[in-house]
Amino acid sequence: MFKPSQSSHCIHPQSCPGAHGHVRRGYSALAGLLIGAFSIAGIASCATAGPYNPSNLAPAQLAQVQQICHSVIGIPVGIGLSTDCVANLSGSAAALIQARTHGVALDEARRTCLGKGLAAGDPALPVCELSSTSDHGAPAADAAAVQIDISGLTPPAKSYFNASFDEVRRREQMACARLGYDPINGSFAKCVTSLDSALFASQHVMQ
Repeated sequence: MFKPSQSSHCIHPQSCPGAHGHVRRGYSALAGLLIGAFSIAGIASCATAGPYNPSNLAPAQLAQVQQICHSVIGIPVGIGLSTDCVANLSGSAAALIQARTHGVALDEARRTCLGKGLAAGDPALPVCELSSTSDHGAPAADAAAVQIDISGLTPPAKSYFNASFDEVRRREQMACARLGYDPINGSFAKCVTSLDSALFASQHVMQ
């Protein structure tokens, strides 16, 4: 004779014998699937994240700055000091690149204004130049095209940590020169001082 199973009499599954075990297993399986999904999303996010680029330099320029920190300053790749070096020199490089591209824009603006009949010494000339650069600005491609000199670079015989104070200062000066700063300008000294301060602070973080 047919006897209905116990489960067929359960209107509410939670009240059935053994149902709590099934529910718990169901929650565990769901949690596992969610954790797996989040883990995959996290891995994908890390995989697509770009390299550390605090000043948004063009990829080639960022690689050149990284090379300077490694082959001029002598900092091994992959340590915190290297990251801080890249961050500081990236900022100095971005400032110089902006100044250069702005200078190019000013040159173009001057030619444009001179073409309009304005002459050197005319009070209206600088107003015309500034208006032209404000309206048009320097092309974004100009900034990305600026190259940083890394020709002939090889890591120094002594790492940054084994170099003397005078040698470190010489390397800092060379790093700023490689970026394109001219030693006869005040901005060169600012670049060197900024880099020296950043490297010092990186090694003397307050506990």
